[in-house]
Amino acid sequence: MVSAGIVATGLAGIWAWPIVQNGGLSDRASGLYARLGLGDADASGSIVPPDNSGEGRLPRQAVSESLPPAQVRQPAPAAIVPPECEAAADSPDVTVPGDRIALRIFESSALAAPAGDGAPATDIVFERLDLSGIYDVAGTGTLSLPALGHVDVAGRPLACVEALVSRAAFDAMATQTMVSAAFDSRPPVLVRGAVRAPGSHGYSTGLTVARLLAQAGVLDDRDPAAQVRMIALRARQTELARTRASLSLERMRLRAALDGVGTLPADSPEVTAALALLGAERVTSEETALAAEIRAEGLRQTRTEATLADLAARIETAEQQRRVSETQADYYAARRAQQIEMLQNGFITDSRLDETAMRAMDAERIFLEKHDLLFRLQAERRLAQQDAELAGSERLRSVTAELRSITTALDAADSAFDTVMAELSLFAEDGLRLEVSIERPTDATRTERIAADMDTLIHPGDLVTILPVPLPEDEDLAEQAGDTPPPAPIQSASRE
Repeated sequence: MVSAGIVATGLAGIWAWPIVQNGGLSDRASGLYARLGLGDADASGSIVPPDNSGEGRLPRQAVSESLPPAQVRQPAPAAIVPPECEAAADSPDVTVPGDRIALRIFESSALAAPAGDGAPATDIVFERLDLSGIYDVAGTGTLSLPALGHVDVAGRPLACVEALVSRAAFDAMATQTMVSAAFDSRPPVLVRGAVRAPGSHGYSTGLTVARLLAQAGVLDDRDPAAQVRMIALRARQTELARTRASLSLERMRLRAALDGVGTLPADSPEVTAALALLGAERVTSEETALAAEIRAEGLRQTRTEATLADLAARIETAEQQRRVSETQADYYAARRAQQIEMLQNGFITDSRLDETAMRAMDAERIFLEKHDLLFRLQAERRLAQQDAELAGSERLRSVTAELRSITTALDAADSAFDTVMAELSLFAEDGLRLEVSIERPTDATRTERIAADMDTLIHPGDLVTILPVPLPEDEDLAEQAGDTPPPAPIQSASRE
């Protein structure tokens, strides 16, 4: 029965297909629908069934004309970045490498209104949690954002950072975004020099040199902490002075050893300073070490000279023996040649010629032995001379390396001593001034040095150096030469 139904359906379709192709089915259905009172047919033949009220519906054209036109959502325009944000600016409030910036990124999306209610399309705003977060400004001055890439923000204020990130989001995803940026943390300010609290200090908006000095504390001789610092500086001064005297004494000893001088000059400033700071025992020990080194070098040279003299004597003896053996070998060779001629004439027998030949061979062997001994002695003498030269070169290299090391250590001690003395002058000199300079990074590899005054604004990451500048007693600041006076120095606290 199923097969019969499938066959009947197929035959009906074959019968109905020409009618459908010629529009007959639509006409027939319209007439049938009209005769039954179920609806009307419009001019185009479309069937309009009645609604629930029993009245016929509007024609299709009327229905389509009464609907409001579909509202097409235009794509969001690209984020506009102000021209002033395209270049970096010099301000404490701009981003610098080392900043941590908190970004919150919101995306807006169109929500279409229900068809036919006449309401305009609305937008919904949601936060992109995959993009929002806290990001570090790299040493190259860029932010690395997921899906957006690197955004150059160094030297831009936060408003420009928001615009640049919004444009990057539009370029990468073609979406309209709203960005909120805030500093999560900023690089600290580093302070060194004549302050009570050198090191790292937090940055705050509007930080000036005056505020930073108030925070770090300028050294003053009335401060108890400064008194402790003075004691430490004086102890360090004494330590460095003794170190310098010791290194100078050692350097003098090495120079005397290189010159072959066995004593230190008693009237030299280095010896005088060593006697005053280190005592006579230390000077005596250095002189003893110098004398021992000179004596050791003298013994080495004496031993080398004795070895070379002995080898020279042995070489002379070997040379004499070689000459004697050579004379004997020549004698027996000539006698053998003479006896060969006598044997041919019948004057001697073969046994006598053989005896002479044996003696000639022994003489030749002795000559070769003496010649070989002479060559070995000459080689030994050359080796002894080379060993002596090598020992002298090694001693010179060792003493020179030690002298270089001591000179480097002495230079470092001199520099540290000068620094301590300059810091001590902060407490000892009248008319003291402080000179403040700022080293400000310009990029990942370079810094800019700036002379600062009290009102200079501090930027995040600045290195502030505070140095004492003692003035001569007869200097009159009001009569400094030049038409344009230099920036006013920062004065320390007034003295009572």
